[in-house]
Amino acid sequence: MIVPRSSSPRGATLALALLAGCATAPETTEAPSPVAVEFRGAGTQFDFRLRRVIADHLVDFGRDSSREAAIFDAAQDLQDHYLTLGFADAQVGYGIERAPALRVVFEVREGPRVTVSELRLEGNDALAADELLALWSRTRSGVVGTGDPYFVEGDLHAFGLAMRARYAQRGYLAAQVSPPRIVRNAGDETARVAFTISEGPRYTMTAAELAPQLGLDATTLEVAKLVGQPFERDQQELLRQRARMQLEGRGHPEPRVELQTEVDHRTHTVTLRLSGEPGRRARIASVRVEGHDRTDDIVFARALQTSVGDVYDGRKVEATTRELYGTGLFRRVDVARRFRDDRGEDLDLVIGVEEIEAREVDALLGYGSYELLRGGLFYTDRNLFGRGHRLQLGARASLKSQGVSASWTVPDALGTGTALTVSGHLREREEPAFTDVSRGVDVALSRNLLGALRGRVGYELQARDGRAIDETLLDTEDNFEIGALFAELVLDTRDSPIYPSSGHRESLKLERARQFLGGDIELDRVSWSAALFHAFAPDVVLGVSARGGIAWPHDPDSLPVQERFFNGGESTVRSFREAELGPRTPAGAPLGGAYFNTFSAELRVPLVRALHGAVFADAGNVGRDTDGFGLSKLSYGVGMGLRLVLPIGPIRLDGAVNPDRQPGEESWALHLSVGLPF
Repeated sequence: MIVPRSSSPRGATLALALLAGCATAPETTEAPSPVAVEFRGAGTQFDFRLRRVIADHLVDFGRDSSREAAIFDAAQDLQDHYLTLGFADAQVGYGIERAPALRVVFEVREGPRVTVSELRLEGNDALAADELLALWSRTRSGVVGTGDPYFVEGDLHAFGLAMRARYAQRGYLAAQVSPPRIVRNAGDETARVAFTISEGPRYTMTAAELAPQLGLDATTLEVAKLVGQPFERDQQELLRQRARMQLEGRGHPEPRVELQTEVDHRTHTVTLRLSGEPGRRARIASVRVEGHDRTDDIVFARALQTSVGDVYDGRKVEATTRELYGTGLFRRVDVARRFRDDRGEDLDLVIGVEEIEAREVDALLGYGSYELLRGGLFYTDRNLFGRGHRLQLGARASLKSQGVSASWTVPDALGTGTALTVSGHLREREEPAFTDVSRGVDVALSRNLLGALRGRVGYELQARDGRAIDETLLDTEDNFEIGALFAELVLDTRDSPIYPSSGHRESLKLERARQFLGGDIELDRVSWSAALFHAFAPDVVLGVSARGGIAWPHDPDSLPVQERFFNGGESTVRSFREAELGPRTPAGAPLGGAYFNTFSAELRVPLVRALHGAVFADAGNVGRDTDGFGLSKLSYGVGMGLRLVLPIGPIRLDGAVNPDRQPGEESWALHLSVGLPF
């Protein structure tokens, strides 16, 4: 028998079901028996997703099959699940078959999946509709999530409450937002929704009163600036926090600051009153660190902003906490403040830390359309010598390359947050037109400059050995040394370096190679990149990128092939194989050039679970002569791809066609690799 779900209040019916279950069966701790489940009528949803919704209820029913309340709850949860997906008329009933085996049948009547064809806000003069609509938690329809939002009545009611809270936050304390007015006929696939907003007046701050016993400085707190200004709740909390910080900065580690709001609805004004007690004034009697097994005391000494004998200053204690977190050595940093007795001013600071695991071994395995199978083994010590130094040793290999590298970083080399890194490498890579063997060392200083902007300067010395070079390229140096100074700026605001959905990243690098810096050749080089990511809907992301570089050799006719720019491949213009875009030798080997440009746009959309799809367009060029630098002779690639999103990065399959194929160029290319193209 199928028991239909009704629209009656759940609480009363559920109570009867629970009473029935309790009357017929005592509690049991037996292991649950397997319960066969069938979903009838669930045409749009996969069974495994529906099972996930009711998994706990099935376990309960398997332990005691006489407790029908568990299946009653499961049917209700399934119905609620459908409602959250936009199936406004969904109903779920159930039936229990006990012979020949225990089996539950859920009868699903999905009905149409409803979208909101129109949402209208009426009366919102002070706050823009865009600001309010951003508060609406909604999922859009359509293959790529760009269609009308699905109709979820619960989300609409929550949206109304969120709008009311936003008005109150902005000082419209008498604002009212009506419940959603929904216009929809039974069976319709669309609904129209309207909210009526009564904003009322915006309240203003008429006064901010400070309790005399707190001894606060009204000028420092900028109280006068608040009077006469529109009232906003953020200002209210900010004033309390500033008052507390002022007291802590004067030596009071345990101030009590309370904020009362007095609203006069007749005059539409608000008066703030700060009250409380400053508490005892303290002097640092001792500083102790607990919980560190490996980290040397010098790390804490560098971070500590206060010392024994100083008057307590909460701002310096907060700065110490930030410094310790900034080392990257600790998972947790807590500062306890303990007076030595009930009346004195002697205060003990106890800094409790939890260290992260400093040593780590990582093994990576990947694949690229050019290098084919590739992998690496890396050892990292983030706390070398217990002083926060970072050591990394690595080995990489593929069917086209192999190499080893080592780097050592001192995070605070100059005592000003500047990191010193010394690194070296030995690697060999087979390129399409030659094999490059490189040995080198570099020394660099880097630091955060402003926000997400980071700067880096340094010196690099490399010995390059060219082998198996195409004979038509032998008019240039193939074995040489290059010594160069470099400077680099990187601005990175992406939400993820592996699979970004928002933010941007820009970089600019300048290099100057001269013989007096230890090399055989002289050149200047500039390279740059920029990428921007924007999400139109959850997991629907548009990324655009521009990359380029230009090199000016001292002798324009002798730019070594190893120092040239190449284009084409899995991460540049994807209608070409590795390095095959641009001029070639008579034998067909890529020549490379003194400059290159690459432009890409890619739209990523979700398909099934961790599988995403992409459509993209690439354009790029390579030029042999810097005098011809520009955007002429661009080659193009247009294609589609799949991305299997994994924690280590996406596995990417891209296929692209060349819409402007030139003689000697292939009409399409297929790439399989790990990681995004930009």
